[in-house]
Amino acid sequence: MRVKLSYTVEEEDVLAESAKMLGLSSDDVQQAISCFNELMKELKGEEDPDAAVNLARSFNLLEDLRKALLAVDTRAAEVDEIIRGYEDYQKTKREGNLPSSAPPDVAGGGDGPALAEEEE
Repeated sequence: MRVKLSYTVEEEDVLAESAKMLGLSSDDVQQAISCFNELMKELKGEEDPDAAVNLARSFNLLEDLRKALLAVDTRAAEVDEIIRGYEDYQKTKREGNLPSSAPPDVAGGGDGPALAEEEE
């Protein structure tokens, strides 16, 4: 089960923190590449040209590939939401439209992390 986490960082650290979050997907990216390469070899019969394609192994590799891609896509969507919220916040700030007493949550709803200004 996936749960939503929320935490605060300094405004100037939002993009660096987003990069760290995206970096957490590097193992999943490598797994996807590995599964893709193995699947391509299996389907082309490159492992053993004289043997029949192992469909059971192909299905397993394909399932693993899809799981890894889903994990990467999920993380990318979360980071996308943060960056878009940050961009909206910066635009609103430049235009001088931020209320002084209650800063907006500019993440835009959704299931991902939110970006909001926190008063000190």
